[in-house]
Amino acid sequence: MSTFETPKELAYRFPSEWEPQSAIWFAWPVRRSLWPDCFDRVREQLAALYMLAAGYQAVRVLCAAAEQPYLLELMSAHGDTAKVELYDYQSDDVWIRDFGPLFLIHDQRRELCIADWRYNAWGNKFPDQQKDDRASEWIADQLGIRRFAFDQVLEGGAVESNGAGHILTTEVVVLNPTRNGDTTAAQVERELTSGLGANQVLWLHDGLVGDDTDGHIDNLARFFKADGILIAHVAESTDANYPALTENLRRAQDFRTPAGAPFTCVKLPLPAPITHAGEPLAASYLNFVVLNGAVLVPTYNQPENDAAAIRIIGDCFPGREIVGVDCTDIIKEGGALHCMSQHQPAV
Repeated sequence: MSTFETPKELAYRFPSEWEPQSAIWFAWPVRRSLWPDCFDRVREQLAALYMLAAGYQAVRVLCAAAEQPYLLELMSAHGDTAKVELYDYQSDDVWIRDFGPLFLIHDQRRELCIADWRYNAWGNKFPDQQKDDRASEWIADQLGIRRFAFDQVLEGGAVESNGAGHILTTEVVVLNPTRNGDTTAAQVERELTSGLGANQVLWLHDGLVGDDTDGHIDNLARFFKADGILIAHVAESTDANYPALTENLRRAQDFRTPAGAPFTCVKLPLPAPITHAGEPLAASYLNFVVLNGAVLVPTYNQPENDAAAIRIIGDCFPGREIVGVDCTDIIKEGGALHCMSQHQPAV
């Protein structure tokens, strides 16, 4: 009788995003209902984003064959499209961070595998999810990469790795019964450490007001080095996010490395509150993308706040170019740059 060997048992690990990457993945949107008041403008912005990222490394985009000529036309306005590879797959949505593959790496064999968790659109909030749930398996087949399939629901935006055995996540998401029914922190820790090749889970509690995901970590806290955490912060106690972010900061300051030292915690202020159609949006500068040689930072047409965020993030990633990317339209659908990308490590 054979037994299932986990990625951790086979010595795979979940690398950090500042480690070398071979490519970054995106998914091209085709449903106008995603951005009903600015769909065409957002698609032009995404084509420009793909080309911006291609200036640093290879870019791979899930894009149905029928849409590829139009996307190529849009991208060609920004230069040579040779470093952008289009894959004939039509996703339901653009948030490939959540439904796409989590790439793990085996350091000795210098090979990748894919951890493929179930995706249910953030607790079955949205009906169109079947193509997205199948995307990781399809990508694994295209790349010829070993795939580990898990029955548990897990979105990529819910977990953050420092590459050295620690996973950051939030209770409000991964313990939410809309994901995996009744579960416990201990059970989830076993699943995450074995499935992602990690040693310890670090728990924050709650997310931003207005976050459709309930509280993804990539809006709240990001590692910038093995023992350093950038963490969302608001100074005003009247801010709706103040209670959650204050508790998250308290917890982060209590985290300890394996050597017993505290993590370096760097506060990153949120942008001023943004609403759309009368509803608050979960806008955060932490939704940045790390590339080879660059960090792409979402901006929100708030010059002082945007500049301050770029400066703080730049201090955390010395030697990388820090590039602001306007997300004032993109955020209307509830996410930003990190949400719509998925990094593939280099081997």
